[in-house]
Amino acid sequence: MFKFCCLISFISFIAASSLAAASSEVSRLKGVIDAAIEAVHGECCAGLSDAEKQAKVLEALESEYDLNVIIRRTIGRNWGRMSAQEQAQVLNLVKQLLVKAYVKGMEGKRPPEVTFGELIAITDKRIEIPSTVKFDKQTINVLYRLGRMPSGWQIYDIVAEDISIVGNFRQQIDDHFRRGDGQGLIDRLNELLAKEDINEEILI
Repeated sequence: MFKFCCLISFISFIAASSLAAASSEVSRLKGVIDAAIEAVHGECCAGLSDAEKQAKVLEALESEYDLNVIIRRTIGRNWGRMSAQEQAQVLNLVKQLLVKAYVKGMEGKRPPEVTFGELIAITDKRIEIPSTVKFDKQTINVLYRLGRMPSGWQIYDIVAEDISIVGNFRQQIDDHFRRGDGQGLIDRLNELLAKEDINEEILI
């Protein structure tokens, strides 16, 4: 009985330590979001081209988070249907598409006001960080879902107004692979990137 109680205490200690370390994730996420907003709206970046702003946004995001995690989760089982070369191309193109859509979507608009709520501990390996974004006379609820991985806490999904980004785009990816392949996805991503204006809803 004593050994069992010690084991329970040890497990509880590890879980508590993990969650205590996770508490700093709100500040970490806030820093990344602030840096991305600064890259588009900051006075220091006012003279930069769109391409340079996109590069700075991507740099800010990848300085703290592995974007491959959320992209691969979005692709799901279709990941194995592509060659290693196709996988690398898709990862790179999706990142370019996301930052271009963000920068283009912010053109001529006031910077968004982002407020973060209290961290929500789901388990010792899963946390959620709620936020509200005031943008263009709208208030949007955004929830960041993070998982504890060997590389640290990583974002594995983002939920905007109860709509999962991973779930929404995975459906599009699944639909594509029912009739197409990896090269077809690459061609479609390149086609989207070539557009001057990218709609808020990016349809694969």
